[in-house]
Amino acid sequence: MTPRLRRLGALAAAALLGACGRDAPDADVEAAEHEQGSDAVALDADEQRRLGIEVAELRAAQFQPSNTGPARVVDAQAVIETMMALARAETNARTSRAALVRSRDLFKLDTAVSAEALENVERQAAQDEAELRGLQARAALGFGASAPWLDAARREQLLTALGTGSTLLVSASFPSGLGAAEPEGLTLQRVGSDAERWTSSEAWLGPADPAVPGPAVLALLTTPRGLSYGERLTASVATGAPVAGTLVPAAAVVLASGEAWCYVLHEDDEFERRRIALDQPLDEGYFQADGYAAGDRVVVAGAGLLLARELGGGAEAED
Repeated sequence: MTPRLRRLGALAAAALLGACGRDAPDADVEAAEHEQGSDAVALDADEQRRLGIEVAELRAAQFQPSNTGPARVVDAQAVIETMMALARAETNARTSRAALVRSRDLFKLDTAVSAEALENVERQAAQDEAELRGLQARAALGFGASAPWLDAARREQLLTALGTGSTLLVSASFPSGLGAAEPEGLTLQRVGSDAERWTSSEAWLGPADPAVPGPAVLALLTTPRGLSYGERLTASVATGAPVAGTLVPAAAVVLASGEAWCYVLHEDDEFERRRIALDQPLDEGYFQADGYAAGDRVVVAGAGLLLARELGGGAEAED
């Protein structure tokens, strides 16, 4: 086989690999870059039409740094029982405090209440107060110090919502950490499915799950359509402020020499091959914090053919 035919064969192979998004052979990439000394391809308008090259302008985007972890919908029975016990203890403690105030006032009159009776009232008040403090401590340890039902003003509404199922309690663990002192909220979806997502109405640090490393977060989901107790989910939590950048469409990506690239069109009909990062995916492509700007024109159809042209040599391929 002549050298010319061998080069044409390498061109065809590179075109197929680039168009399908597979890695081009390292040796071909290195040899072509050595011969051409450039990562750019020049094509006039007619050549672009003939090859079916299409470009699109990049748009500005934001990326929210986050961590993910396993989650599950928790049976709220323990929460309901805790809230009811807290309500009873608060009522008892409040009644005992009021009785103590009355008994002390009467004892000062030195006629209505004996010292022994006052001591009994004081003892009961102390017991009721101790029971309340104990329940509050156990509730904080069991559900987190910021659990919303520790607020007596919210308890009745939460009790009704959890009892009727209009609100669900979710527990999530994050082996990679939270990156912040307090979580602002959780985004949840079924394991292995992107069909539907839920956002928690509020979230707070909870007790760690001994079966999963890392901190745990408890969250409330209001109107959780289609979810039920025990269901397994995947949770994500924000770990920092959103980052501004651009979105490179997935259709623009080609792989060569073990790296991801796309082609950027310049005014002089020159297509520059530029590296992209794939570690921050979005729904429509890949977020780039730097190296690109909104308005940059990238190839979204025919990038594999450009890669083949660059690696194989445009002039010889056209002969």
